[in-house]
Amino acid sequence: MRTLVIGAARSGVAAANFLVARAEPVVLADKASEPSLPYALDPRVERAFGREYPTLLDGVTRVVVSPGVPMTIPLIVAAQSKGLPVLGEIELAFQYAKGTIIAITGSNGKSTTTALIGEILSVAGRQPIVAGNIGEPLIASLDPEQSRTYVLELSSFQLEAVETFRANVALLLNVTPDHMDRYPDFEAYAAAKERIFRNQQAGDTVIVNSSVREHTAHPQGVRHWRFSAAEQIREGGWLDGEDMVLTLAGEEHRIPRASLKLEGQANVENALAAWLAAHAVGVDDRSVQIAFGTFAGLPHRMELVRERHGVRWVNDSKGTNVDATLKSLEGFDSGRVILILGGKDKAGEFERMRDLVALKARAVLTIGSAAEKIAAALDGTTEIIPAGDMQSAVQWAASHAKRGQTVLLSPACASFDQYRNFEHRGDHFEELVRAL
Repeated sequence: MRTLVIGAARSGVAAANFLVARAEPVVLADKASEPSLPYALDPRVERAFGREYPTLLDGVTRVVVSPGVPMTIPLIVAAQSKGLPVLGEIELAFQYAKGTIIAITGSNGKSTTTALIGEILSVAGRQPIVAGNIGEPLIASLDPEQSRTYVLELSSFQLEAVETFRANVALLLNVTPDHMDRYPDFEAYAAAKERIFRNQQAGDTVIVNSSVREHTAHPQGVRHWRFSAAEQIREGGWLDGEDMVLTLAGEEHRIPRASLKLEGQANVENALAAWLAAHAVGVDDRSVQIAFGTFAGLPHRMELVRERHGVRWVNDSKGTNVDATLKSLEGFDSGRVILILGGKDKAGEFERMRDLVALKARAVLTIGSAAEKIAAALDGTTEIIPAGDMQSAVQWAASHAKRGQTVLLSPACASFDQYRNFEHRGDHFEELVRAL
């Protein structure tokens, strides 16, 4: 069996190394002639860099595609027309995974929820493997020796290329417009997210935000639980005043909201989803409450960098779409935020931010390639400053922010116009802020 792996990023390199270690012939292709490899590539892997022509498919029996590679590129279309199996790294890894799979997707909050579930299971002594879109690729994290519990963050890109993959517990945290530069419409994006429910069977569990309108018909015998911080849920998790509550099969479980170290209503919903997932695999409430109190969150997600002269500086670089930024803004007092917006536009509908920006923002500082589009969309809501880049934005904010205000980096955009990724962007922001 000869495999063509397309895309020399983390998933692609990990898949190529995994297959060649099993003595299978592998070709790794990438459109870049000299891609920056995230790991050392096994020398037994044949390299086809800077080549995308159909002859790469000669002698190939299957294709493995990295999540960053659109399924519409000519090489994949040619493979499909030849009847070759085209699968993602997650689908490939699933064929070798033993144990229980908890899979998490959503437009926002999936990394936090995935990490929190991992923390809960660790407290309970389960020794989970946390992988996927967070940490290491699943194919590089497999335990070949024994059955394990895998906690997987899955993006819509990863879910596009699954067929037989089955999650024993599948979480859909929310679905709001994102990656509209990749999908023809919102319905196509939402459909990719719902592929997380493929192949579930009786005894499996579905956990979905009550705000999501599902289009998937779940098989008989699949448990279906919902969660919300805004309304009471009959079968699932909800926020009841100062308590987080699970109501399942007529039994009620309570954990005080104050036990949760994370701030904000969005994180209450993340915690409820994580608690339901833990309950689905038999973890006791005590372990959940301990984890709620020890888990401090992930970097670049509403992270307080410092307080200087009464001004708080908050890094929410992971706010890469409009809805993530809106969720972040909700928790601030009116007129108290200097908001840094911009980066690479993902066809975001910035007009949807007008009302909340007008209410919450003292000023908006625009950076990156989407700056002009953002300024036009938010014209008239507050003072708009075309900062251009992060350094200018931080300098302006340092000169103009008043005591009691917050400078918030929550860009509502991808980072790839000026940075390698959102982590690089957040690190630069923190470096500039700490140097003030």
